[in-house]
Amino acid sequence: MAFAEARVPLEDRGLQFGESLYEVIAVVRGEPFRLSDHVERMRNGAREIGLAAGVPEVSEWRAMIAELHRREPHSAAILYAQVTGGTAPRSHVPAETPAPFFFAYLRAYAFPKPAEIARGIAAVTFPDPRWQRRDLKTVMLLPAVLARKEALARGAEEAIFVGQDGFVNEGAVSTLFAVHDGTVASPPADQRILEGVSTRVIGEVCRQLGVAFSVRPLPLSDLRTADEIFIASTTVLLMPVVRLDGQTVGNGAPGAVTLRLADGFQRVFWGQEGPPL
Repeated sequence: MAFAEARVPLEDRGLQFGESLYEVIAVVRGEPFRLSDHVERMRNGAREIGLAAGVPEVSEWRAMIAELHRREPHSAAILYAQVTGGTAPRSHVPAETPAPFFFAYLRAYAFPKPAEIARGIAAVTFPDPRWQRRDLKTVMLLPAVLARKEALARGAEEAIFVGQDGFVNEGAVSTLFAVHDGTVASPPADQRILEGVSTRVIGEVCRQLGVAFSVRPLPLSDLRTADEIFIASTTVLLMPVVRLDGQTVGNGAPGAVTLRLADGFQRVFWGQEGPPL
């Protein structure tokens, strides 16, 4: 249906209780990027909260994306997909369990180009106020909204969540990476952070380029002494961080390791045809 005609019932449990999971998937020339990884992540999370029956099979996702692209083709787009607990009279635990509700839409999107990556961005640290199951990609995004508002107010583009134990978790909308002596490190994917699909891509690019990659806890002190910092996500791809809390990272420009990985990521993402003109 037309985007303007789409509706969500007022008593949808995703709307009223946050009982919902979502995925954002890059679509390049009609082809979804790492679709199976995204579907796997949604399905794993849906099993945890009892919504597995609402997640379509990969083949259904492909048919849906193809139809959306046919009706409204974009050379570069994102697919937003969400599964909710369905609709029932408002109660924390309904007398009858409703059927899950799934919806998705496609929107044109301008992904970062090499010139933007060459400039990098600023980030700030932010105390992590979120619940303890951050491995589930739920729609409970108020902490991320507030953190990014704070980041923008402080002249930065991203907020990096730091736990009460002093260890870095992730960005408000991204996964975090630090480079020390040529080795890339990222926090482990456990209940503290969401397992990033882009993290898998970066691991593959590191192996292709012979760059050492490790998964380990990152104390904030390691972030402050890093030679290079970068973030990654579906929407930013791989983006260097050149300032952290107002201080320069390295020499204040994207580092050599980050730029190599960013170039490799762009090649994997856009394919042989390269980015659309």
